[in-house]
Amino acid sequence: MEKNRKNIMVISYIMFAYMGIAFLSQGSLKLEMAESFGITTSKLQYLFTVFSTASMITVIANKVFLDIVPLKLEVILSSLFILVGTFFMILTKNVNIFMMGLILSGLGIGVYISLASYLIINTFTEDRNGKLNFLHFSYSISAVLTPIIAATLIGISLSWNMVYMTLLTLVAVIIFLALRTDFSSVTHEKDEKNESQPAKWDFKVYLSAAMLFLYVFTEMIFSYWIVEYMVNKGAYGGEAKISLSIFWLFIAGGRLIAGKLGHKFTVINMVITLLSIALISYFTLMLVQGIWVTYIFVGLLGFGFSSLYPSIIALGTEGRKSISPSLMTFIMTSGSVGGIIYSPISGWVSSNFNVMLTMGIGIITTILMLSISLFLKIKKK
Repeated sequence: MEKNRKNIMVISYIMFAYMGIAFLSQGSLKLEMAESFGITTSKLQYLFTVFSTASMITVIANKVFLDIVPLKLEVILSSLFILVGTFFMILTKNVNIFMMGLILSGLGIGVYISLASYLIINTFTEDRNGKLNFLHFSYSISAVLTPIIAATLIGISLSWNMVYMTLLTLVAVIIFLALRTDFSSVTHEKDEKNESQPAKWDFKVYLSAAMLFLYVFTEMIFSYWIVEYMVNKGAYGGEAKISLSIFWLFIAGGRLIAGKLGHKFTVINMVITLLSIALISYFTLMLVQGIWVTYIFVGLLGFGFSSLYPSIIALGTEGRKSISPSLMTFIMTSGSVGGIIYSPISGWVSSNFNVMLTMGIGIITTILMLSISLFLKIKKK
């Protein structure tokens, strides 16, 4: 039994690590990919939107899958979707086939997004917040390492196709572990057939879902626009890109600390503390002028953001020994929607105003998150 629990934990962590690779490699290798297909990076970016949309579809659909598909089979099938999709991407020069590969890979990644958190929450009722923080630490550390690994492999004259092939090793490990693991110990609440499940959820679930939407929306805006923002402040290309690496390094470090020490704090107090750090850091980095001092507050913002995603999920599921597929899907979908709509909204603001105002959207949404968390704190009393 204990071996199975460890395997489930490792599978979940590797799933999230590969998610970081899947999303970050698109940005790290986009120049080489666009060149090989003879298209612009802008057109390639539109193709990647298909990937994000496909992943959101399976996040939502996983509510049904979790009730009718055995967990072992779901892990293996989603991994096979990623493998087949990636082979379509790397073995063709046809953009349409490449897009089909993105869709298949996105469908598999969507299952990973939902399933990894689901496995952790319903396998480990003790120190749930700590386990979730380690889960998201695996994502953030792969987000830090992927650009470095990609740059190193490209530097030794490997093609982007071979780099993608190398990174698929983690998916093969997931399949291997899944075949050797018994998932029967993973228990969850069954959705009622004749009742509306959402009616049983309290306001904390809905407010936590709203916070997760705002968090992903804010993180994506910051991650996408910080480099351009730094260039506008006078940073050179390399200096500007360092800011994004600093941001993710501090997210990784914060999640590691929260994973080890998070059990010493209540979830709501952790959320309020981190949001307070994030708000002060975000506001300050928008005011300071020096490049190096901006780095400091970018790092502090990363630390403030570090444990928010897993802590918000823990907050929404607090007090429940296990959670239903409906509840898991509702919360995770809220975050996925934030990850999609940030692009048109921030793009419109940037086109009609400037990158400074675009970055400022994140301050407003951080204030909203802090307000919700303070409300939950008051209601809990």
